[in-house]
Amino acid sequence: MSAERETVAASTPAADLADRADLVDRADLVDRYGARAPRSEKKPERWIWMVVGIFVIAVVAFWATTTVGPVSSSAIRADTVRFSILDDANVSFDYRITAPAGTEVTCAIEIRDEQQAVVGWDVVDVPPTDEASQVLNAQVRTTKAGTTALVKECWLP
Repeated sequence: MSAERETVAASTPAADLADRADLVDRADLVDRYGARAPRSEKKPERWIWMVVGIFVIAVVAFWATTTVGPVSSSAIRADTVRFSILDDANVSFDYRITAPAGTEVTCAIEIRDEQQAVVGWDVVDVPPTDEASQVLNAQVRTTKAGTTALVKECWLP
């Protein structure tokens, strides 16, 4: 019975492949399929370019979502309408905010003296309205008499 097992084991596919491998040498394979291509030495360089590409895509995506989004801060405009100095410690300031309708905006107001030093400031929230432009008033306390009032900047909250 052991002779039968040896015959069966010798005729299995794995044994046939082992016998055939001995018959085929490397030169025959090179003649038939060609030599193996040399390994690329540019593999690390390829990784560098992939990382740079992903970084550039991330920067462009960030820029697109913050600048070109539904409403950007560049779509907001602020103008001084008028201001009056009530006394050495208070200024009444009228300003116009132009922004897309229905957009809430926050603005920083500055009061300056003759030397352009900031003597008072306030941060005001502008509620959303149905109109694109609205004139608002702010009462700003100062440390001394102001000569100029302006909206320093506006942004989306």
